[in-house]
Amino acid sequence: MTGPTPATPISVRICPNCDGFASAAISSGPRDAHGHLPTLTVDCPVCDGHGTVLAPAAQLTGGRA
Repeated sequence: MTGPTPATPISVRICPNCDGFASAAISSGPRDAHGHLPTLTVDCPVCDGHGTVLAPAAQLTGGRA
């Protein structure tokens, strides 16, 4: 095969803490006079709002976990 060598893909898996739903909008009170609902956007503390985490090193090398 000719051409550049393909890069080794980085193995990622779905975050076990948030199951891939990395951000949540939480209502923080009743509607204001204009009808707006105040919300807070909160990210998963484990994956920092990405929804994925790197696979363990043992999983990458083919070893037993």
